[in-house]
Amino acid sequence: MLVLAAGILVPPGLLAGELDEQERQPSAQQLALQIPPLEPEEYTTPPPQFKSLEQGRMLRVEQEAKIQAQTQYLAAKFGQSESSILKYVELAWKEASKRNGMSPEILLAMMQKESSLRPKVQSRYGAQGLMQIVRRWHPDKLHPSESLFDPEVNIRVGADVLEEYLEKAGGSLDKALGQYSGSAQGYATRVLNESYKLARVAAEAARQVLASKG
Repeated sequence: MLVLAAGILVPPGLLAGELDEQERQPSAQQLALQIPPLEPEEYTTPPPQFKSLEQGRMLRVEQEAKIQAQTQYLAAKFGQSESSILKYVELAWKEASKRNGMSPEILLAMMQKESSLRPKVQSRYGAQGLMQIVRRWHPDKLHPSESLFDPEVNIRVGADVLEEYLEKAGGSLDKALGQYSGSAQGYATRVLNESYKLARVAAEAARQVLASKG
């Protein structure tokens, strides 16, 4: 027996099979019902890569705030322009970031103790610049054409020297600072105390940044 379908005579079994197959295919509405709804947080939570980008941006904002706060603190303390001090602070952060166990606050505290942040000062023993480097004692750390009165060169070499002394001292900052100063009495304590002040200045700046973000 043939059945008339769409103007064509077809076997009823074939038609029934097609109908069964169509019935087995879920409709678009049925498919939509099978998709679980988004949880509330999924509407607002950014993808991981965006969270990482935001965290990186916040870290940069915090660091800039710390650098600016330390610059203002030191400029006021030594009566120098912020533009001059900013360069030293940025260089200290740059050099410290390259080394393990060294903070920018330590380098800045050493500069205060060594030269009162005066880049052109020279001692009677031949120590030069911000970190009072004696060239003849560290010929391997700078090129003959480089000047220790250049803040960038001076801070880099000073950080290299401190890093070397830290390695020799097994990571002891007290001993490394003592060697840097030629065992000057109280040097390490004064440098560390000043570094703590600078760290507190930076921490307060970071706190204000976070508070402003709510």
